[in-house]
Amino acid sequence: MSDYNGSNILEKISSFIPGYKGYSDKEGRRDTDKLLRVEISRMLDSTKELVEKLITSCVESKKMNEVVVLDKIKRNIDTTANKIRYASYGASGFFDVIQIENIDLDALYRHDLKIKQATEDFSEVLQKCVSEKLIPENELVNGLENINSQIADREKVIVEVR
Repeated sequence: MSDYNGSNILEKISSFIPGYKGYSDKEGRRDTDKLLRVEISRMLDSTKELVEKLITSCVESKKMNEVVVLDKIKRNIDTTANKIRYASYGASGFFDVIQIENIDLDALYRHDLKIKQATEDFSEVLQKCVSEKLIPENELVNGLENINSQIADREKVIVEVR
């Protein structure tokens, strides 16, 4: 007779339900995907504080043209953060056990990590701007465009694996 007195009784019970383990794994992956996207959007939100510092510095230096550019960048950061925060999984069935393979999910995760890296790079440029009190407009705009491009490519990854 089997021993059912383990500390992980739910795991044992789930082993009896056909398909449950795969479903559970996919739910875990869905949660991981969401957490990663929330982290990326949080990182983007924190870059707005750096832009605020730059705006304050420009106002103090009476560089109003740069204030206009930085304000536009700040609004675009909001838009970009919301794009990734509310990005879809594809559809409610994207993570279904039968429909998608782990290799496809890994492709999506790799792409999300590219978005995270682009966000980190953008943040580093902003931190450098604050410390050096420089505003390389093209570099900031290009960094934000790179993040948005990666987000757009994410939708392509989702379509490809469906």
